[in-house]
Amino acid sequence: MKRYDITKPIGLATPCKEIEATCGMAHVYKRCGLRPKHFIIPLDAGSGRTTLVEYMTDKYKKAGVLSFTSGLDDYIEISFDGTLQQLKQAFAEIDAAAVYTNEYRNIVSMDISGISSHLGETQLTEFLKNCKRVCAYACVIFFVHTTPSRNEEKLLEKLCETVDNIKRLAVEPYTKDDICALIVKTVGEHGIEIKHETVFHAVLSDMVSEFGIASVKEAISTAGMLVHFADFSGFTPSVDENSLKSMITSWHNDAERSEVK
Repeated sequence: MKRYDITKPIGLATPCKEIEATCGMAHVYKRCGLRPKHFIIPLDAGSGRTTLVEYMTDKYKKAGVLSFTSGLDDYIEISFDGTLQQLKQAFAEIDAAAVYTNEYRNIVSMDISGISSHLGETQLTEFLKNCKRVCAYACVIFFVHTTPSRNEEKLLEKLCETVDNIKRLAVEPYTKDDICALIVKTVGEHGIEIKHETVFHAVLSDMVSEFGIASVKEAISTAGMLVHFADFSGFTPSVDENSLKSMITSWHNDAERSEVK
């Protein structure tokens, strides 16, 4: 599996703090053979789930919270669609990932929202039975929507009754500064240099407020659009406050054309 530098996610302060606190107790897990807590995290898909899982994996590995010796993959990501066939297949994939041990003992990320539509069906029984089994060895993060539905809340109640050593975490909304930082980070990942940083950040902050950019998806999309307004004439492509202003003007023109139609 590809390895990542340990870069702290932007935002997600509470989950990151919990991960770091667990790493601070790594000696307890090593000496006593205890398992770290499983987490329930309300966070929509596309809002930093994988980034958080990567951070948790790298931090736990460096601190020695887990040994990561049961398989080739340090973590596995599963998203349940609610069907029984896919549910069984997903847990079979987790079992198959245990290459060097009888059970997979690394980190498992599960999007469990799809199970919440089948609370009175066989899927729920199978899900809870398998979760109890997997959680006895692996460290599991259960993801649900940022604002869980009533059925998701009922599912979480059943899950907490079934699985020991589980903790539900809060996730604070991304702030305007978080969104700006995400845009800057994504622009940099495209190999684009930011010039006149102070002025650039001031214009960017105003733009985020004006257009109500509030989610990770929107931040990433905005950064992708900004790349098209970069100056590619130099050795390193760059953007500055004028690039932002050109993009803002383009957005205003698009909005005016939409209103005319």
